[in-house]
Amino acid sequence: MEENLSLRMRVERVRALVVDVDGTMTDGGMWYLDGGGEAKQFNVRDGVGILLLRRAGILVVMASGERLELLERRARRLQVDAAFFGCRNKAETIEPWLYRQGIGWPETACLGDEINDLPLARRCGLVLAVQDANPLFLRHAHHVLKSRGGEGAVREAALWILQYQGRLPAALGAFLAEMGEPPVEF
Repeated sequence: MEENLSLRMRVERVRALVVDVDGTMTDGGMWYLDGGGEAKQFNVRDGVGILLLRRAGILVVMASGERLELLERRARRLQVDAAFFGCRNKAETIEPWLYRQGIGWPETACLGDEINDLPLARRCGLVLAVQDANPLFLRHAHHVLKSRGGEGAVREAALWILQYQGRLPAALGAFLAEMGEPPVEF
């Protein structure tokens, strides 16, 4: 029965978005620095998407199999609702948190790119993929974004979800009001 749900129904019930980090929020590249450090490049556009989702009441979760201090810094900077790093199985790790929030898997969307995101994709009610996702992950996607990983895919996903739900004008209005600006016309 779940397979027969329309895309509209899947999007309309989204209350949380779980976002993979490497290959989704980044292009998947990793720099090893002299002295032992690591670096990743994030796209600042994703921050606007996260803010808009949160203004609309949609919870945002970052998840990664890696456990790096730079990921924790990025999560704090973006003010996501939750961040889970060092996850062997993202779905198993995140499930208790979702339960505490009163959110079920059918109300959860995920944005990913790789086969290690499949356990999460198999549970989520809505699966979004970046354009350059692994073909095996793409088979599970309900919608494929135009953006590649690290190119503002989170912002694109946020705008797409909010537009589909009819909540984009209100979220944008709340965002602009915080800056003392009037809403924009659509």
